[in-house]
Amino acid sequence: MSGDSAALTGRGSAALDMRPGALAAILVIALYGGLAVSVDFPRAAYGFQSDEATYYMMAHSLARDGDLTYRRGDLVDVWSEFPAGPSGLFLKRGRDLELHLDGNLPFVHITSNPDGDASRLYYGKSFAYPMAAAPWVLAFGTNGFLLFHTVLLGLVVLAGSAFLAARMHPGVAALLAAGLVLGSVAPSYVVWTTPEIFNFALVFLAYFCWLFKEVTEERAMGRGTRWLTSPASDVVAVALLAVVSFSKPPNALLAVPMGLLWLARKRPRRAVLCGAVFTAIVLGLFAVNIGITGDWNFQGGDRRTYVGAFPFLPGGADFNVGLERATDRVLTEIIFGPDSWTVLRHNLGYFFVGRYSGIVPYFFPAVFAAMAFLLARRRAGWQWLVCGAIVAEVVLMLVWNPYNYFGGGGVLGNRYFMSLYGLFLFLLPPIGSAAVAAIPWVVGTLFTATITLNPFHAAFHPADHAARGLVRWLPVELSLTNDLPINTSESRVKRPYGGEVPFLMYFLDGNVYLPSDASAFWVRGESVSDSLVRGPAHARRLVLTLTAGPRANVVTVRIAGRTKRIEMTPDQTTTFSVPLDSGFPYLGTRVWTLSIKSRSGFVPMFTLGGVDNRFLGVQVTPSLMP
Repeated sequence: MSGDSAALTGRGSAALDMRPGALAAILVIALYGGLAVSVDFPRAAYGFQSDEATYYMMAHSLARDGDLTYRRGDLVDVWSEFPAGPSGLFLKRGRDLELHLDGNLPFVHITSNPDGDASRLYYGKSFAYPMAAAPWVLAFGTNGFLLFHTVLLGLVVLAGSAFLAARMHPGVAALLAAGLVLGSVAPSYVVWTTPEIFNFALVFLAYFCWLFKEVTEERAMGRGTRWLTSPASDVVAVALLAVVSFSKPPNALLAVPMGLLWLARKRPRRAVLCGAVFTAIVLGLFAVNIGITGDWNFQGGDRRTYVGAFPFLPGGADFNVGLERATDRVLTEIIFGPDSWTVLRHNLGYFFVGRYSGIVPYFFPAVFAAMAFLLARRRAGWQWLVCGAIVAEVVLMLVWNPYNYFGGGGVLGNRYFMSLYGLFLFLLPPIGSAAVAAIPWVVGTLFTATITLNPFHAAFHPADHAARGLVRWLPVELSLTNDLPINTSESRVKRPYGGEVPFLMYFLDGNVYLPSDASAFWVRGESVSDSLVRGPAHARRLVLTLTAGPRANVVTVRIAGRTKRIEMTPDQTTTFSVPLDSGFPYLGTRVWTLSIKSRSGFVPMFTLGGVDNRFLGVQVTPSLMP
């Protein structure tokens, strides 16, 4: 096999010891498989999160009816498990295509007309993931999603262990491969009926099939796995990348490094073969989508999303009760907007250390692998190609959708990053110490343990984990204001406040007591409350009126890089203003982060009488001034 030297790649001919890797994979499957077969999923899940409803209904429709058509019966079946209905469902109208042949150029003419059958609609998402999950759903019901995800995670750990074991001690390799999964937020998506783990696993397994022959030789392989050192492994790799590119089109960039490697090694036939297979499968999948819906773009056309009211629901609800959500054009006005460079500069920082989306808190093993790669004495050529693919995808992610680069909709960490996450394992140099290999696992769980150990609660309350612990010390992603996980709690976001300059507030934690109207709020006693203030660009001052309770208090206010400490006597009221900087530019407005800390607190029930049992700190009445 051609490639880099054995000293650089770690390639060896000794038979691989897969026992530690197999044990690690079995443990992962046993852990999450036990959850998958025993949990009452509809009750534990509380309801649908993010895009779950669409994929749930697609997989069930395929398992039950063998089609991807939305009809009234599909809606009825949802209620058997989720009485609140498929909140967040994406549907689109189909088109009837007619083919005409005549003597006029280009001789073949296609006309598109509205679907003549008003009793059916189509799902506005890719069918790649639900089609793969459908056999599991058919066999195990809704819990089949969880079992499918569990098996995928086990395959990632097994393949990752095999790849690393060719370059280092098998026990260290198993520790690193298991840490890639368990030291991140990835396992929490086991209980989501969305394609995050599917995309993660397919990309990882594709690169494994492509690169395994770079670190081992045929005589080190067992009889059933020697194909991994042959050209067939490249065909399998591009086939997997084609499927995941149909699932999430930006993943198509990940196929480029393979072609570049074979071109650099002067094997154009191999590059052409890979490109042809990839193109044929991608075009074939889009052709199937055209055959089903009459439209190549599953997110384009007449597409809507639904919350509360759904087409064919009793009472006359139809397609038009949804909100328009077509994605069929490039948002050039945002990508090339006046604030684009400012937003991109901040997003580069948020991408790494953001409180809700950063890869440091949610995918620390990736950070560890990247640092190990940069600090390594020598790096293989194919590793640079992997690194280039990662960088290209990250730049595309941040530039293409600067105000929602992480997936929005109450997600955990950056769900769009999941496709890339597994590639970081291939950046690792040989590591000889088990203690060093444990670092990504240990540090990663310091951030993610509260999520992965209670995934159902985290899915339904995706902002709660960021209200305490290490994550709270990280900066809030102001570019994601309207898509931060806190937006799933409608009572705590976009709360209007008046004064000379109307503005909105977003309360990021549970350390405030909010009245039903937009007036003063209480900060919880002995607590710190973080919030966002969103107002017009001409706002210059934040005015706060503070009222203490029956106990003396010390209140600390931080905003716009300024800190003010106020010592308050019992029942004192004080008003002061804080100058504002230009803030963060957000879709025509400005956003500032506000932090208010109350040192003491009291319970009115015990100090003032009555039944109010809240633990109050300081009352705050905010306003903005020009």
